[in-house]
Amino acid sequence: MRWKTLVVSALLALTLTGCATSGIKPTLFYPELPADLRLCFDKAVARPKVGPMSKAEVLTLVSKLKLSETEKIECGKRLIAFYDSLSPNRDHNRITQPIK
Repeated sequence: MRWKTLVVSALLALTLTGCATSGIKPTLFYPELPADLRLCFDKAVARPKVGPMSKAEVLTLVSKLKLSETEKIECGKRLIAFYDSLSPNRDHNRITQPIK
């Protein structure tokens, strides 16, 4: 019984060592993300003050949020274009109409 366990362990060890890369690690190349994209996504609208807000403050906040949303959409489109440029032969399913 002990002999069988030893043989099975040895065969298992041999099979697992066959998966090794012989010391050569594959290197993946990821190009640098354009700095403007990183900066674009870092921008955030400040938190509103604590407590009640006037109608003018609410309207200002909503307009800032809407502007921020528009900027983020443009950043996202540029990021997608950057990604697409890395894989020119890939068939991308692009949404051309807004999702409702």
